[in-house]
Amino acid sequence: MTSEALNTRGRILATCLRLFNESNPAAVTTAEIARTVGINEGNLYYYFKKKEDILVALFEQFEAALDDVANAPPAAHDVGPGYLEKWFNLMWEWRFFYRDTAAIKRMAPALHGKGMALAERGQADVRRALQQMADAGLLKATSGEIERLVVNAWIVSSYWLDYLHSRHNVEQVTREHIGWGFAQVMSLFEPYAVRAVGAASQRKSA
Repeated sequence: MTSEALNTRGRILATCLRLFNESNPAAVTTAEIARTVGINEGNLYYYFKKKEDILVALFEQFEAALDDVANAPPAAHDVGPGYLEKWFNLMWEWRFFYRDTAAIKRMAPALHGKGMALAERGQADVRRALQQMADAGLLKATSGEIERLVVNAWIVSSYWLDYLHSRHNVEQVTREHIGWGFAQVMSLFEPYAVRAVGAASQRKSA
């Protein structure tokens, strides 16, 4: 693929990320995508035969971004709250994947297995981060308590958007909502965290 083609493909994906974040992917038409990119639908089909292909390509970028955060050295994300905050920043940047899970499963069945594998890796990453926090003296928790924290943090971080939608009729997720979700997850750690971590959570939720 030529550099020009790669650039066009990149523009298509960047445009789709923005459009999908603004609206449910199921509501975004290929005509709208092509018009926003500034190409005709025939050119769009040259790069992506259907929206499922676009979703798969975006998922691969999302997966790479998650891996970058997970594999960053501890000093790069402060091991504790800074690490979790980076995860929530990714939630904001790729919020349609969290917000529109049901629609995406219908539109891109190929992502089901990939999503399951990513969840397994994600839990392992959180487990490792919590153990690093314990080793660094930021968390006072037994191995059993760490395992429960992994499960509960995963549940809350995966479904807090559903809660806002069903309980408070939130349709458009904002940065403020991301901060709220971050505070809910951090509250799980406060009983086990030293003062520095707890204080960071309080500052975030203030």
